[in-house]
Amino acid sequence: MQRDALAPRYVRNFSCTGSKCPDNCCHTWQVAIDAETYRGYRTNPAVIPLVEDKIAENHDLTTKDITPGFFKMDPKTNRCSLQDTSGLCQLVKNFGPNALCQTCTTYPRSIQQLGDDLLITLSDSCPVAAKSLITQPDALELDFAPVAIPPNPLATSVDAPNAFNARYQLLQGLLTLLRHREQSLEMRLFICGLLIQKIQPLFDKSPTDQLEEKLEETLGLFYSLVNEGYFEEQAKALNKKSDGSLGLVILGTLRREKKQNNAAFNEELSRALKGLNITDKTQLDISHLNQLDKARKKYLTNFEKKHPHSLENLLVNWLLGSLFPIKNTNLMDGWTNLMARYLLLRTLLSAIGAEQKKLGSL
Repeated sequence: MQRDALAPRYVRNFSCTGSKCPDNCCHTWQVAIDAETYRGYRTNPAVIPLVEDKIAENHDLTTKDITPGFFKMDPKTNRCSLQDTSGLCQLVKNFGPNALCQTCTTYPRSIQQLGDDLLITLSDSCPVAAKSLITQPDALELDFAPVAIPPNPLATSVDAPNAFNARYQLLQGLLTLLRHREQSLEMRLFICGLLIQKIQPLFDKSPTDQLEEKLEETLGLFYSLVNEGYFEEQAKALNKKSDGSLGLVILGTLRREKKQNNAAFNEELSRALKGLNITDKTQLDISHLNQLDKARKKYLTNFEKKHPHSLENLLVNWLLGSLFPIKNTNLMDGWTNLMARYLLLRTLLSAIGAEQKKLGSL
């Protein structure tokens, strides 16, 4: 079915590759079954023989009404027990796509209902979506137009916060600054951070009827300063004062990072850190930062030259998917979270390059 929605270009062009997917979504994670679909699985005589021994009940009383069950994983393959040897879902093969639960129908889409409007993005954990973000400079060009939505989708309703119009105006401002591609991505992020720092007091103290006007003035000032190159010298001075402590914090965070039920990610992370001679017992110091800096220059820099908009697109995709700054009460907290994700990704990619002696080509 078609619905009018705000969605980037790569969403409108998305098509699941099914069994041809190099890393499909039917493994390593527990698929939640919504209540309506669960009742159908348990009461439809044609479906019961296929699914009766492949569903586990949810015993968590706080979520059971919404998610009464999960698909079991095959312990031998760590894949969904309904996935056959060809990589296809037996439910789809036997009963068509309408037989899928909301989770399987919707993924990799994130569908968020904001008032009467829908905002749709894709998860970068999907290889097709990730490739689009990495290789297509215009993947995140936004349009409000009809979008194909699968049957029985999972849509998250988001309450419009106070000062919604101003927050939406700020979102548009951040997107404008992040796409000012005459400057490096780090410079654009630095400028957006300064903007958030400047604007937070406006949201804290300005009356609602004055907020949009003050915000428009501030955004206009930043656009002018960017065009005049005002922030270049500030960034250079800040860089000279850096003692590398943030880089050590990032490496420490990566070392502690584990994804539950995602052995593939944990193995890749462990190998990447090993490429920097980092184990659980390693005392992190400046030598590891030097190794990381060399790895970034040798591997990630070449990757960024080939796909100069890849990290920008991933960052903007996170921004849209999280509905920042619309959903966040505190702007600085939301921006810090986005920056942390970007820095962790950049660090992890550099470490993977050091371990593999290359970054995969796309």
